[in-house]
Amino acid sequence: MLAAPLVVLSMVSSALALPRFSARDQGFNDQDLFDSCPGGPGSAHLERADRCTLHKPLTNPNVRKFVVVGNPQLNCGGGTDPVTVTLGGETSISETTTINVDIGIEIEALKIGGGISNSETQTTTVSKTVSFDIPPRRQAVFVAGQNFNSLNGQVQVNYPDRQFGHFEWYTNTNITRLIPIGGDVQFDVHESDCGTDPTDLSSYNGQ
Repeated sequence: MLAAPLVVLSMVSSALALPRFSARDQGFNDQDLFDSCPGGPGSAHLERADRCTLHKPLTNPNVRKFVVVGNPQLNCGGGTDPVTVTLGGETSISETTTINVDIGIEIEALKIGGGISNSETQTTTVSKTVSFDIPPRRQAVFVAGQNFNSLNGQVQVNYPDRQFGHFEWYTNTNITRLIPIGGDVQFDVHESDCGTDPTDLSSYNGQ
């Protein structure tokens, strides 16, 4: 009497375990999948996708990235006194999407969602000015360190029509999305020697 229910449960379990389809050995590759995403240039092998989203993204530790706010100011004219200047201004900081490995795939313009709710900030504006005394033979620029949520995962690509037999495909390549956290910004004045690049923030961003 127990055999029939067990068979039914087994069939239901198999039906729920839906397959995930990746682009390997299918006549197209990850570049085609990314190119077909909204914002992409389009693929010769696939039609344009309805949407591209992170599939079950993993949350990484937050990342703080520094950017220049306003124009650099210099005290490089040979004088011996400090110069008082106003530093800062306004700039917009948007989310970024990067490939986890260097395999030549371009994805900067793509619109890839997922991993955050629609109400979360994806672009934030930072605005601030300060008065600063630049020592002789030095230059300065105001910088803002925006904190980002960091998410990592494969991309699920959904199509309006079947592509190679399926409505959805998954990239083999993982990507990382950095989404700005509204209001979580640190400001600083970056000083450097005259004759160097005043906007080089490698010391801030670990490059």
